[in-house]
Amino acid sequence: MNRNRRSGAEWVTFGISCAVLAVVVSLVVVQLVQPSTPAAPVAAVAGVAHDDGGPYYVDVSVTNEGRATAANVQVAAGLTIDDRTTEADQVIDFLAGAEQQDLVFVFADDPGGGELEVAVVGFAVP
Repeated sequence: MNRNRRSGAEWVTFGISCAVLAVVVSLVVVQLVQPSTPAAPVAAVAGVAHDDGGPYYVDVSVTNEGRATAANVQVAAGLTIDDRTTEADQVIDFLAGAEQQDLVFVFADDPGGGELEVAVVGFAVP
């Protein structure tokens, strides 16, 4: 009897291990050959302002249009009504490439009665 002969289970395990290794290597190669675009977060109002009998809530969508991660993404919103501006800002800790995150800004006045602007005012590259 030959003791060095492999069993069927060993060959199956070897085949599965080779397949997993091939997938990992191919994913690494794909990441290396794809061009890397820098982080490019943008903010936009997502819908109309709504209220619950009190303050007005404005939904804002922030999307990283680049492939690199952005850190500490600062989003500012400004509401101008009759030459009076109310400003607010929020920070998103991390925004991965092509990721989207939703924020809500709260204003005491109705944004429909004035000019509302939202923008990404800064971010860091981790």
